[in-house]
Amino acid sequence: MSSNISDPSKEPFGVVNANLEKFAHWYWHIHGYLSLIICTFGIFTNILNVTVLTRKSMRTAINCILCAIAISDIVTMSSYIPYAVHFYLICDLTPSPERYSYGWTTFLAIHGNVTTTSHCISIWLAVFMAVMRYVYLQTKRCPSIKVTCALICVIPAFVALIMMPNYLITDVYEASVPGLNASIYRLNEYALGNNNPTTRALVAFWLYAIVGKLLPCTLISIFMGLLLKKLHESAKRQKRLFNASDHAQKKKKRHKCTTTMLLVIIVMYMITELPQSFIILMSASYQYFFRNVYFLLADILDMAALINNAINFVLYCTMSQQFRDHLYDLSGALLCRTQRAKRKRFANNVHYDTVNASANQSHLDHLCVTTATSEKSLSHG
Repeated sequence: MSSNISDPSKEPFGVVNANLEKFAHWYWHIHGYLSLIICTFGIFTNILNVTVLTRKSMRTAINCILCAIAISDIVTMSSYIPYAVHFYLICDLTPSPERYSYGWTTFLAIHGNVTTTSHCISIWLAVFMAVMRYVYLQTKRCPSIKVTCALICVIPAFVALIMMPNYLITDVYEASVPGLNASIYRLNEYALGNNNPTTRALVAFWLYAIVGKLLPCTLISIFMGLLLKKLHESAKRQKRLFNASDHAQKKKKRHKCTTTMLLVIIVMYMITELPQSFIILMSASYQYFFRNVYFLLADILDMAALINNAINFVLYCTMSQQFRDHLYDLSGALLCRTQRAKRKRFANNVHYDTVNASANQSHLDHLCVTTATSEKSLSHG
């Protein structure tokens, strides 16, 4: 009996799958480049999200949550860029003093805690958004922006409290590698993949697994179902209200589009988080799953999370006419300022034909007036 337990080949997932290992090594070589592309795009577009969503006429309770999600995603991707550059592009997989120096291993510890915390905050913000949207559809009441912002501030504090055991067990230690004259630095092992985990490590793991993954995924699933039910009921009511006024029909359509867009965002979280939750449970249930399966899938899971962090801008542009209008208005204002600066430099340094100058100024004035008119109408709309 004891020999069977100690023999990994007799245990589930005790032997590494050769095809999975081959795929993981192949993907490792492109993961760094893909991460840089996704993170650069995501940081830029999330800055645009924050810029548009914080405009005066866009300030609503739901948009406050979307803005907080964008900030959380910016933090995640900003930390991932130096991580990808060093551990994927500069260094190879071989353990070396360059790859695992004390400074970079310390950064790895900070990066792991920061990204885990910011990603967990983002998930709970998505739960908050789903709950708020359902409450609004049910009662036609929505908390004020001040109350919403106060509740948003509670979420990072709550997540930091949940992650505190994880922060406390994070440690860097010196290790020796056979064949190397120099030492490298490693992070201490957590509950997963450790045959004799400490009590603190177990508490950190189960707190993160339950409160950081399983509970928000369960709540998102429940409220996603409730929102889908509300959308179905709304569609049935619309079929009966053919004689409703145009204003009422437009208002119903706008609310339906908003709910649909939020549902798509929630579905993206489900696609990203459910596989991770399943893998965490498998890692807790089987001794060798973490080392022989999770490690090989870690880069794919990271990429799925990064894509989810970067895709919201595309969803807003595709599904929200109001967001597109404000983005176009913002682009027009920036173009107008650029043209004014160019005209000023041009007037100071170049002598040009009077007719062309009048035409250029007339075109610029028309652009600025159009932008100002658009901004005024949106702010009062």
